[in-house]
Amino acid sequence: MYLAGILASKLIVFFIKTYYDEAHDAFPQIKVGQLKQLPIRTIDFDDPVDTARHDRMVQLVEQMLALHKELPEATTGHEQDLIRRRIDATDRQIDTLVYELYELTPEDIEIVEKSVR
Repeated sequence: MYLAGILASKLIVFFIKTYYDEAHDAFPQIKVGQLKQLPIRTIDFDDPVDTARHDRMVQLVEQMLALHKELPEATTGHEQDLIRRRIDATDRQIDTLVYELYELTPEDIEIVEKSVR
């Protein structure tokens, strides 16, 4: 779940778009060798702060998966809108946590956010 959160983040999308030409294709493909080169932030489970970040990421990804399961079951447009807003909010929380994990500056975050819109 931790890895899923990292891989789905705006930061990794930015990285892929910046470093891999194929990312701009209509049907981009990332090769295994390229996946191995992604800067995946490892967790130091001896560090309580790092462990808490990991656990928070897992919680957010599980929440995201649950929301995506709820969405098709929503019976009204209002319910769907509420769930979509919760999905968007959870997605922003994941991105914020990733920025924290990678120690991005406000300037770095602005570059990522502008490029991935």
